[in-house]
Amino acid sequence: MSYYSNFMNNLPKLGFYSSAPANYIDRAYLSEPKSWLSQAWLTTKVRIAYLFFIALLAIDLITSGLLALGYAFRSLFVSENIQDKQLNQQKEYASIFGKSLYALFASPIGLIYPKLTVFYFTPQPPPAGVFSGGQLHHAPNAERVTPKTKEELQALILKANREKIKIIPLGAGRSQGRQFLPKNDEKALLIDLSKFNSVEVHEDKKEAFVGAGALWSDVQSRANDFSLAVKVMQASNIFSVGGSIGTNIHGWDYKSGMISNTIQSMDIITPTGEFKTLTPDDELFHQITSGFGLFGIIYRVNLKLADNENLQRQTVDVPIDQYHDYFNANLKDDERTRLHLFRLNLDPKNLLKTGFTETYVKIDDKPPLKTENYSLEAANGTRLQRVLVNLARRFGWLRKLWWDNEHQEYLNNHPMMTTNEIMQAPINAMFNTSASEAEWLQEFFLPGEKLAEFLNEFGNLLTKNNVSLINATVRFVKQNNKSPMSYAYDADRFAVVICFNQSLQPSEVIKAKKWLRKAQHMAIEKGGTYYLPYQQVSSPEDFAKSYPRAEEVQKIKEAIDPNQVLTSGFHQKYLVPKPPTKNHVRWVMTNPEAREAFKGFVTNILQRVDADKLYSLLDDILEYCDTHEEIYAELCQRLPEISPSTLGDIQRKLHSLSDIKKDLTKQAHYLLPYNLKEINGIVEIGSPGRYINGFRKHYTVKGKIISVNESQSIADYIDAGSWHPYDEFVPLNSNDIDFSKIKSNSADLVTCYIGLHHFNEKQLDHLLSEVRRILRDGGHFILDDHDIIDEKTESMAHVAHLVFNAVNGVSVKDEIAEIRDFKPISYWREQLAQHGLSIATAGPDLKLIRQGDPTRNRMIISRKATLKLSPPLDESHKEKLRTWGNKPTVSTSLADSRDTLFQGGDDSLVKPEVNHSPQDESDKKDSVQFSTAMNR
Repeated sequence: MSYYSNFMNNLPKLGFYSSAPANYIDRAYLSEPKSWLSQAWLTTKVRIAYLFFIALLAIDLITSGLLALGYAFRSLFVSENIQDKQLNQQKEYASIFGKSLYALFASPIGLIYPKLTVFYFTPQPPPAGVFSGGQLHHAPNAERVTPKTKEELQALILKANREKIKIIPLGAGRSQGRQFLPKNDEKALLIDLSKFNSVEVHEDKKEAFVGAGALWSDVQSRANDFSLAVKVMQASNIFSVGGSIGTNIHGWDYKSGMISNTIQSMDIITPTGEFKTLTPDDELFHQITSGFGLFGIIYRVNLKLADNENLQRQTVDVPIDQYHDYFNANLKDDERTRLHLFRLNLDPKNLLKTGFTETYVKIDDKPPLKTENYSLEAANGTRLQRVLVNLARRFGWLRKLWWDNEHQEYLNNHPMMTTNEIMQAPINAMFNTSASEAEWLQEFFLPGEKLAEFLNEFGNLLTKNNVSLINATVRFVKQNNKSPMSYAYDADRFAVVICFNQSLQPSEVIKAKKWLRKAQHMAIEKGGTYYLPYQQVSSPEDFAKSYPRAEEVQKIKEAIDPNQVLTSGFHQKYLVPKPPTKNHVRWVMTNPEAREAFKGFVTNILQRVDADKLYSLLDDILEYCDTHEEIYAELCQRLPEISPSTLGDIQRKLHSLSDIKKDLTKQAHYLLPYNLKEINGIVEIGSPGRYINGFRKHYTVKGKIISVNESQSIADYIDAGSWHPYDEFVPLNSNDIDFSKIKSNSADLVTCYIGLHHFNEKQLDHLLSEVRRILRDGGHFILDDHDIIDEKTESMAHVAHLVFNAVNGVSVKDEIAEIRDFKPISYWREQLAQHGLSIATAGPDLKLIRQGDPTRNRMIISRKATLKLSPPLDESHKEKLRTWGNKPTVSTSLADSRDTLFQGGDDSLVKPEVNHSPQDESDKKDSVQFSTAMNR
């Protein structure tokens, strides 16, 4: 498609021009100003965009009005089959005209609160991939397919097994976690079940055969034709039947319990492609109900239906601490009560502290009836409902007014309503196309005796976090111990359900994750649990306590789904077994000694960010992230919060680079032979000729300079500090070492300052063999790697790599894939010796470690030569080790050591190793401190 065609296709159509500035304003609210200046700029640009919005709104008003009249007039002169289409267009543009007219009248208010007006004009462009309900999660690489027949569905599953494709069933797409999305940006096939939406009602048996993709509104509408109603569904009818079964929902009919109690049979396609009919007597039946689509894909179900009765609404004020007893005494076993819930206070200053019952009672013996003039709620609710909901999101005083009015209306009025009317609560006005905010849900299940205590603490938590609560209720849930993933497995529970407005600004999402985790933990501490279809923020520990049979569930799944084709982000995060791993970041941050020591790395080695700011950021991240991947991704996302300015970052980067070049060059010069004057050919592994200039200061460097590195870039010149950092570049792939372009016996020196811990065993063997091949006889190999001597050092090294990678913009994928096979230096010495690279130093084992480096990065030098033991040195060869900086001189001489020196073919002597930074008491006996001030 040409650029022009693409541009034209993305333009708003006639009557929708105002959507462009509306979309801009909406997305502007995702930004988070860091200063008063940036806040002032945000305010200014939003108001400028709003002026454009008003101008385009006027154009839309005129355009939509003319188009509405035009379509209405044209419908008078066309055939009937075209007339419906013309009238639908007329209706659409008439609606736009009315909406635009209201917005123009409200435009002065919009200058103060732009979002109040533009909220109704924000477009919903079709994004790549799929979003979760609540807009938090996005699967950009997910592919959606919509089978139309059972055979097509089976064929997709069989193909997935053959080709190892991951598949996820998708219903209405309202789940707010990753229940129907893959983990992160992984590829997956989303099977849209919307075409399986048949509803067949058998009036005589009070049952319905319903396709998994049908919405509850479809079932209600069809059941009403026969004076019947749905037994159990959510408080709203916007969800799919299949999705509701996969989460085993409960509803207002507390006597029926979970939806699984109303299913007589279900037809499914197993993970291996078989068609099966299940009943409650089958074990797999109870894996499917509460199985989140992981044990099979529901095709059709046979549901019990209830009578559509005329019921009276009754309301009673009940103190929170008395509700549990009130319910047991008056409602639990009452034969007349059909539906019930307990509404909780929405006043921001009194959240969840009071409540009233909403109970629907059968007060006569009249037979079931058909609800007259039954119709589905409008797609977006009424315009008044949308305005009120939008205002309530933003103003606490209005939520209080809403609550007070609703409270009085329920207490004073007791209308008669049919079951189908009651179970179609208005909700569509709440949904919006905004990219900057959404409505989130959360649900907790408490033992009755702990309900009041939880509500009191939970209300305080919501108040503390300024949560814009839109709705809050309590519902009774009967025990269900047939499914291992039941949320009421041990006993009856009371569900606390909340709906709240959530800003999607990154900082606000983080804030929500933290208080949601606290709320979930609070419920678990009181013997309860939380509902799984919503935001996935709980720690692995809290999930295990809440659903202790999850491990059993995964084992059953592995037997049923041997290829693990059915999956989801939820499944991958909480159910898939993971090897036990240590959380090194949490260990370092919570261990006072390690925490203090790691500052040495941040301050002296990394030098890119302030240590205290980094620690504050990591402490905050650890409040809502658990795994290595989550912590790293969040650190990368939030690093700009603590990073210096661009200029400051460049200065820090150059200073850090200068220090490491000085330090490692001096270490290498100290360890190389005294009489070495010339180096003919250098191969630098893992860096772009960074250390070549340092060698040129001490030696005559000639021959070819070769950089073996992951990639080339313009930054190589800055890194090396040279216009010609190397003569030849060889790509480095740690998974496939290929140095074949480098000639044998062509270099006097090979360096690897990045360490050998990044290579797997096979590639390490090949790498060291290649190093020996490239070196001339007598040539040296310089290795700088971590000396891992204990648990503390290992954690330090892991966290250092994580922070270093984050600061340098390494992707999450590359971070997770990076090999970190840390070992003690003694191990690397053994590896070098096995490949004919003997250690080229003798005497006391004094270690070269940069000042303040808790990861114990040490340099050792090996040599390609046939080594022989020399006789002990006489007194004339004694030499004291030099004083380094202001540290005390090490008095040990070469002759004092009982070791003998390695002597090469040229009879050159080599110097002993020196430890430049003692890290523990044992090191202090034979080490001196190394600093950038050291001089030869």
